[in-house]
Amino acid sequence: MNRSRVFLKLLSSRDQLNVWSLFYYKRRVTGSMSNQDLENADRISELPEALILLILCLLPMKVAIATSLLSKQWRYLWKLMPKLKFDYLDHKRQLGTFSSNVCSTLVSHMSPVLQSLYLIVHQERCNAKDIGILLGIALGLHVHELVLEVRSREVYKFPRSLFIVNTLRTLKLRYNVHMDVPSLVRFKSLRNLHLHYVEYRDHNSVINLFGGCPNLKTLTVHRYSHSSVKTFTISVPSLERLSIYNSNGGQVDWGYAINAPSLKLLKIKGICGLGFCLIENVMELVEASIIDVSSISNENLLGSLTSVKRLSLRISPLKVTFPTGSIFDQLVYLELHAYKEAWWNLLTLMLDRSPKLKTLKLINKWHCEKEYVGRGEWKQPENVPKCFWFLLETFIWKGYKWQREDEKQVAKYVLKNAINLKRAIISSKRIKPKERVEVVKDLKSVVRASNFCQLIFK
Repeated sequence: MNRSRVFLKLLSSRDQLNVWSLFYYKRRVTGSMSNQDLENADRISELPEALILLILCLLPMKVAIATSLLSKQWRYLWKLMPKLKFDYLDHKRQLGTFSSNVCSTLVSHMSPVLQSLYLIVHQERCNAKDIGILLGIALGLHVHELVLEVRSREVYKFPRSLFIVNTLRTLKLRYNVHMDVPSLVRFKSLRNLHLHYVEYRDHNSVINLFGGCPNLKTLTVHRYSHSSVKTFTISVPSLERLSIYNSNGGQVDWGYAINAPSLKLLKIKGICGLGFCLIENVMELVEASIIDVSSISNENLLGSLTSVKRLSLRISPLKVTFPTGSIFDQLVYLELHAYKEAWWNLLTLMLDRSPKLKTLKLINKWHCEKEYVGRGEWKQPENVPKCFWFLLETFIWKGYKWQREDEKQVAKYVLKNAINLKRAIISSKRIKPKERVEVVKDLKSVVRASNFCQLIFK
């Protein structure tokens, strides 16, 4: 097949395109291609410049720079790349080589806008002073997205002089970065902030950082529970999407305080062990996901989520306080993980407090060997939930364990009582054909409240 045709077909796949590009440049630069190969492959030069620059961005920097040897047309193309990524592992020589190469590349950059700079550094290859210089040059080029990943045991102190930047839209700091944030912070254009296991000098550093981001929309925070900042305060009026990932348990006086009146999406994972999570002023919240959260003191977590329309819960009701009297009167989609201890009690509570629920999805974790038998057995609600009368239309159970009596009872209860149910989609793994026939027969034997319910077993 004509190589140029192969190349054009590969344009639809980033991975295949990357592989072909590497192959092409390797052979082109080493001069090991036949004349026919050169004639076919050189058609890449006929592509639009924007597409060629996209191809270059998919390559390692040293390969992209090497394309300058191809011809006069290619000599300066790499200097127009809108996205640059540098990894210290590509510079295994002595100290200073990495920073020198990155510096010369940045100084030579000719694109009117540097869309993204991704720096993976190790202080054995690039000292703190050099890192600061590289960051300063990048910000001087009005970079829109800056990613700094520090892979060394020695902590890198983010320069205090770099907290006033008006062009930066996305900032991602990862691992051994320490922030001593001054009172004057000005990230006017910052929309996205990712803080992966970043350390902070004190509580005021956190307050100052968020206070200087008046237009922040998305915040992602990864933290260890032994962090020096015990109360991590997130007070951002403009914030719309917040994700919190916590590691290594918790402490009695350690946790989060969240005040975000514009928040629409919230995800919290891994807060446990007598910590706290105080959430207030989130009446615009539409979607929330609470995962592996337990044993929290001063609990108002679930009670603060009553405005949501979509809710995903992977928690045990025995380890989280359920808010008294709270009604989820906007909730239309509920996703509940059915392998936590006494999960059915949480299901009963949520169904009773969600009068507008339209979709109920239960999820089991098949690869989890530990079975949560729970304390006691599932008991049918005294009264049929209001959502079963009129609104519940879709019932999904992923990973249904037909051997367990409690799960069989819950599935049959929904089928028997959901008057407006249109679809019941139940799937199960590790089931033999003969067992499958028996399970389907058992479910179909239930007299369904809805005459037009379609039962699908996968």
